[in-house]
Amino acid sequence: MVRVGLVVIGLAFVIVGGGLVASFFLFSSSSPPGAVTRTVTASQILPDQSQVWPLQTVGSGQGSVALAWTANGRSNVTFVAASACQAPGGWCADGPLLAHWPYNLSGSWHGSGSLPPAYLLTVTDRSSGEIAFNATLTESYPGTTFGLGSIDLILVTIAIILLLATGAIGVFLGLFLPGGVYRNPPGPVRSRFEYDVPDEPDRIEEDDDEDLP
Repeated sequence: MVRVGLVVIGLAFVIVGGGLVASFFLFSSSSPPGAVTRTVTASQILPDQSQVWPLQTVGSGQGSVALAWTANGRSNVTFVAASACQAPGGWCADGPLLAHWPYNLSGSWHGSGSLPPAYLLTVTDRSSGEIAFNATLTESYPGTTFGLGSIDLILVTIAIILLLATGAIGVFLGLFLPGGVYRNPPGPVRSRFEYDVPDEPDRIEEDDDEDLP
């Protein structure tokens, strides 16, 4: 008899544990230590329409930034340092343009030094139809490692192992645990050391009968 509840709970634990493993390896392999890579995409930008992405930096001090972008139609792309302000997006252009591509299908830029708190990436469709836009921004900081510390890594590993083990046990019990294991027996259980002993009065009456003439 399959115990559906145990199987469902066990599968849930296994899925969560597997998701943690997958996300951990994807995150750890997405960029080298000391670097953070992010992507921005737009699948549909109309002609003469613009889209802006504020990209807040994650490190501090000296570092380097690399930007690469592609589009399937002619685009006007600008990349500028930004600072916090009262604008609707929370960031305003600060200083001259760092890079400008007025009518391109792709472009790349690299800079290093003291990084601003954020950048503004703006793309305007200059083609006669809709375009799709993709960009990658990579920040690098020497001597900095982004990710989990050794203690946090150990705790996360233990949690993943416990989730997977609990889920596997739940699925196993749900599939193979016999029915009625926890039910009370139908009657009193007699010990193997108990024997039927005849009533003493009956034996006394038999002895009296044998003494009669």
